Amino acid sequence: MPGKINGEKLKLFLYRRKTNTLGLFLIAALSVAVTLICALIGFPRTDILAGVSLLLILLCIVQLYRLRKSFRTIPSFKGQRKKRKAKEEA
Repeated sequence: MPGKINGEKLKLFLYRRKTNTLGLFLIAALSVAVTLICALIGFPRTDILAGVSLLLILLCIVQLYRLRKSFRTIPSFKGQRKKRKAKEEA
């Protein structure tokens, strides 16, 4: 196991994480917009759309909470611990 974190892999990981989160926010925003448009038009199944939008917003909140925590997929230490040798008294 290497002792260093590869900078390129870390950047790609952060990029994927950001794009996934932004994609989730975009889907939630589009769902809310469609729900509002359908409510204004008078679409009969607006309650189902509102429920889906509410669940997507809840998922966004959970995602934001998880993003604030430390990275669970990147270990903070990638090496073997060194044992301290006891000094020999002679």
